[in-house]
Amino acid sequence: MGKRDKKKVGRNKKAPPSSPRTVVHVAHVAGGINLSDRHEESGHVAPASTEDIITTSVRPAQLPADDHQFVGRNQEISDLLEFFKERAPQGGAVSISGQPGVGKTALATRLGHALAPSYPDAQIYVNLNGTDGKGVDLEQVIDNILRALGFSGSDLPETLDAKINQFRSALAVRRVLLILDNAANESQVRPLLPGNSGCATIITSRNNLSGLVGVKRSSLVTLNRNDGMDLLRRTIGHERVEADSAAAHLIVDLCGGLPLALRISANKLRDRATWPLAFYASRLQDERRKLQLLQAGDLTVRASFSLSYESLPPTLKHVFKTLGVVPTSGFSSELVANLTELGEVESEEILENLLDANLVQLSPLPGRYRMHDLIRAFARECLESEEGVDHARFLIMGMTKWYAGMVDEASDAIFGSGTAGKNFQASSQVATDWLESEVAAIAEVVDAAYKNDFDDLLLSISSNLTTFFQRRFHPHVWRTVTSRAVQSARRLGCKRCTINALIERIKAGERTHNHEDSVGMLDEARQLSKELGSPRTESRVLTQLAKVASDRGKHVEAEKLLQRSLQLLKASNDSHQLGHCYLELGEVHLRLKDADEAKRYYEMARLRFLAANDRHCQGTALRRIARIYLKRGEFGEAASSASKAIQQFQAVHDLHCLGMAYTDLADVYIAQNETDRARAMLSKACDHFKTVHDDGCLIWTLQQWASLDDKGGRTESAEEKRALARSLVSRQSQLPRPSLSSGAGPNGDQAGRDAATRRV
Repeated sequence: MGKRDKKKVGRNKKAPPSSPRTVVHVAHVAGGINLSDRHEESGHVAPASTEDIITTSVRPAQLPADDHQFVGRNQEISDLLEFFKERAPQGGAVSISGQPGVGKTALATRLGHALAPSYPDAQIYVNLNGTDGKGVDLEQVIDNILRALGFSGSDLPETLDAKINQFRSALAVRRVLLILDNAANESQVRPLLPGNSGCATIITSRNNLSGLVGVKRSSLVTLNRNDGMDLLRRTIGHERVEADSAAAHLIVDLCGGLPLALRISANKLRDRATWPLAFYASRLQDERRKLQLLQAGDLTVRASFSLSYESLPPTLKHVFKTLGVVPTSGFSSELVANLTELGEVESEEILENLLDANLVQLSPLPGRYRMHDLIRAFARECLESEEGVDHARFLIMGMTKWYAGMVDEASDAIFGSGTAGKNFQASSQVATDWLESEVAAIAEVVDAAYKNDFDDLLLSISSNLTTFFQRRFHPHVWRTVTSRAVQSARRLGCKRCTINALIERIKAGERTHNHEDSVGMLDEARQLSKELGSPRTESRVLTQLAKVASDRGKHVEAEKLLQRSLQLLKASNDSHQLGHCYLELGEVHLRLKDADEAKRYYEMARLRFLAANDRHCQGTALRRIARIYLKRGEFGEAASSASKAIQQFQAVHDLHCLGMAYTDLADVYIAQNETDRARAMLSKACDHFKTVHDDGCLIWTLQQWASLDDKGGRTESAEEKRALARSLVSRQSQLPRPSLSSGAGPNGDQAGRDAATRRV
């Protein structure tokens, strides 16, 4: 070989590359992991060493910097690391999806740093959305990756298909970590997925990428409150957070656990050390200001949402903007169809597309959806800026009208009037279940209606909810709705509306044992009824006033008020109102120790409710009659009346009163020493009270059941029930203690119920 030939060989000889750059030791993040050694892929001849593969002087290590204030996601990281460990040495791919700002890139980066030591040939990062947010050219992406792996010039094919093949061939003999960030859709990702290789691929996307095959899915949700608080502590310091932990918790809640919003808030507070947390929290509570506040430097929640919004086709944009007025607690495709004037099938299809884009979420209830509060605020902002504030108000009016009609129809179905509405077909159970799923949303709609002066619609909703609220235990929502109704009625100057609203407000207060100024409200209602000149309306007020007086121990005064109420009703054909007056008279006479007279009035009430076809109130009268028989020791008659009450409540799907009727029957069985049957009834009662979230009645029933277990020598079982009762008490600041006439207290013995609660 000549001298020139020797020089040529020397020039072509490859210099040994530097050692593979590792970014962070995996043990620091995940406690250590060793996926596998290098391996040979069938169909490829693997070089003897990595030095024969990588020809660049520095091996690609392109991962973004890790966030040292990263919090949470421990379970997600653990699961994904375990996935790659199980897949070694074949490699694998994961897709991390979630709503804008949920921290997909941060998790992919943290995971990438943890995996880097096991993929020493290269760590490649590609932002598929591009620096300008308009996406990147796929061919250019593959060119860049191939160049990073050491290919250049004539080594690079000319066609896209050939480049994809070379890309996959190159990765087949390398251990490479590939992060594909901000993928728009499946077609953008598929050409970049390695073939038969030992590489790891991490994909992030705002869309679910459901069409990808052979890729593990990981869907991120918002951070819990503890992780949100931890992020604040790491950024602004423990002392500052603990000094006003209530405000810190509020900030986390107002950010909705969204990592981007929390990061912005934390950075903002860090740079404004003189701001009290309570001051920032109060500003963040302003819905109109919230998105403006959530920006710090080039970090902004609005910009993150805009990327997703601008990528939507026109029809999806239209629906997304409309969702800016829907209730935060959840909504149905039927409501969206009504607001957008699209068909229900088309609306549901669009909602599913928005779900795949992670701009809406599934509600826990089937067939319902919800939005993150901040995304909803952004949707409202888009609506008002593009369509105008008046259009937003128009949509709120349409939503209120839709709910008013649905609630009216549901009320008819629950009452059993026989009117077959198209939505519920006069089914009490279907109507009650619908209202149960919508009750939180209805409270929001009522509030929006009040703020937009839709008083007539608000009053219609409130009055038609009475039947439902009497059957299900939502006292605080009832109080909220009726408080708005009183304000709307007064604003309208409608005397009859104000009287009805005041009475409903007082009834709602009874369910929470809150009689705030009930006498004052009743005095106002009585004066308005006199001005109105309506004997029937004045009778309603007097009956309610008598009830308040009796609850306060003024039974004789209550009896006089009720007799006056009866006189006003003599010319009326209102069987229903007469029935309620008789019920209250029976209750007063029972408290006056006149059981015979009480039973006579209860029977009269039952017949009136029978004439009015009110099965719920028939059941209430039968429960009280059963109590009289029980006191007399007439157990057969008591069991019969309680059983008939159960049938009535079952017919109208009234789970709350049904539970109490089961406790009545349990009392009869206890008196007859039939303890097994009594336990069966108490078990059913507990199930119903749990279903309607009536902790007060549940506590009472658990105590009754525990006492029964004690007598039967079931000490351990009794203590378990008392422990559960104690846990329920601990989570209540105030026990609901409604009177019997409003459907509470299994035996109407309020003193006994309170004593049982105290024993907990």
